[in-house]
Amino acid sequence: MMQIYTSKQCTYCVELTEKLTKLELKFVEIDVDDDKNKEPVGLMFEKAGEAVIPIIVIPPHILVPKRSFVTIDNAIDLIQKTIIS
Repeated sequence: MMQIYTSKQCTYCVELTEKLTKLELKFVEIDVDDDKNKEPVGLMFEKAGEAVIPIIVIPPHILVPKRSFVTIDNAIDLIQKTIIS
């Protein structure tokens, strides 16, 4: 299952999750601001190599802004290609 590390404060994150929902793509959202997620968020930031959001995880892929995608539409295209392959 796809996981997306987000924050309610991040308009980029909100737009991404709204578009994915409209496309009916299933994902689990992990709020980086929720204290109960502190440990998994820290581990994901380590794996990603930086503390940036949204981080999209489609095992075994970790998609990170600026390195993997630049815009929301780039991210969605990449997600669809990764899920299909």
